[in-house]
Amino acid sequence: MSGDGTPRVSVVIVSWNGADDVAACLASVSAPGREVIVVDNASSDGSADIVRTRFPDAVLLRNPANLGFARAANRGLAAARAESVLFLNPDARANDGAIDAALGVLAERPDVGLVSVAVRDEAGALVPTVEPFFSLGALVRSAGRGRATAPAGPGPVAVDWCHGAFLLGRRDQLRALGGFDERFFLYAEDMDLCLRMYESGRSVVYLPRVAIVHRGNASGAVLLGERRPAAIFASQLAFYERRRGRAAVLALRAAAALFFGARAAALRATGSARAGRYAALCRVAALGPEAGPLASRPVEPHAESTAGAVPAPGARSAR
Repeated sequence: MSGDGTPRVSVVIVSWNGADDVAACLASVSAPGREVIVVDNASSDGSADIVRTRFPDAVLLRNPANLGFARAANRGLAAARAESVLFLNPDARANDGAIDAALGVLAERPDVGLVSVAVRDEAGALVPTVEPFFSLGALVRSAGRGRATAPAGPGPVAVDWCHGAFLLGRRDQLRALGGFDERFFLYAEDMDLCLRMYESGRSVVYLPRVAIVHRGNASGAVLLGERRPAAIFASQLAFYERRRGRAAVLALRAAAALFFGARAAALRATGSARAGRYAALCRVAALGPEAGPLASRPVEPHAESTAGAVPAPGARSAR
């Protein structure tokens, strides 16, 4: 804590039915000088009660329904008291080394707006979490080697964007950007935030030599199961249309539909179970984001959000 009692960092954790993970997550970050804020998206598995009873010093904010990640994260951002805010997934376990290293980058580099760190799974294997901004070229390349990479080197490494399992930024800058775009229910909101941070004149960096442990997509697996790739793609298309316009996204969708359709047909001919995944991706490409598994979820900004208005698509945010 600072001399006036202000925490050094506010850790915002958005939880939905995370009873299997949330206690370990909070235990990993609870320490003097840190404010822990849990925003619960109307969990039905008792996870909010775990937070309330086992971590009474944590700030618990309960939403009346599952409002999605972006809305819930923005509620945590609005409540944060520290100058630095860390968004951490509830199925992750951070550590002092990773948090201190990320805070050190913000303190030493005013040109940096967001910091992420390496991610390892429970077996210790490195998990790729860095991607280029979504485009047709990136989409095609990902079919051969996967979407994400894990840069090496001493760091910090400048990147396009990092998965939002661990994202640290300055509270006032995040609020000035409007926080996460609440039109995204789940997926692509982290990519969008990183792009808007770049547009504000600051970079996004990745620290390869410090890592957190992340079980990976626990909530997404419960909510979506095998439909997750189609949900991710639908959110990516929504991101692309807001940034590039209707004509550009129609061209990308047409090319993607041909690509995914061909992959589905080839895999179906071999009897591969992956054919269904590519068929679902082809359907989203052909019909648009509204054909995605999360299309029925709310997408308009939540009236009660106090994190600030999200800039119009393509607009540069004020610094």
